[in-house]
Amino acid sequence: MSELKYELLYEMFAGLDAPIDVGPGPEGHRMAVMVNGGHFKGPRISGKVLPGTGGDWLRIRPDGSIALDVRACVETDDGAVIYLSYQGRGRFETPEQMAQVMDFGTDDPISGSQYYLRVNPTYETGSEKYAWLNSVIAIGVGELGRGGISYRVYEIK
Repeated sequence: MSELKYELLYEMFAGLDAPIDVGPGPEGHRMAVMVNGGHFKGPRISGKVLPGTGGDWLRIRPDGSIALDVRACVETDDGAVIYLSYQGRGRFETPEQMAQVMDFGTDDPISGSQYYLRVNPTYETGSEKYAWLNSVIAIGVGELGRGGISYRVYEIK
């Protein structure tokens, strides 16, 4: 069996609005968090996160972890529009740590090395230049704070 290989696809920051607390429901405690812009940069692709194109419909699950459900659009520096969506999971040591991490407006966030936040983005675009993204498997490592969420996203080879 071959080794898992990967390379940096991009680093991203997405600004987030304050969560809209939907409350507890049959699938967990639901919150909606809208994306208000941002940027991304990598070796083969860079651009901006388009405000008003998406958000996260996250759930706090009964076991205390979070399930992410994100959709948004980005625009490359040369004008191509790419739809991205991802699922993900977050896991925290204590409920207090989760509350601190979820206060992503803080300028002094808890380091992402102290909790687990992983995502698996997929991409759709009609751009010929970026069509290679349509079949990429990617994994991202996230950190909340400073008004949003930061990711380092890797293409799995």
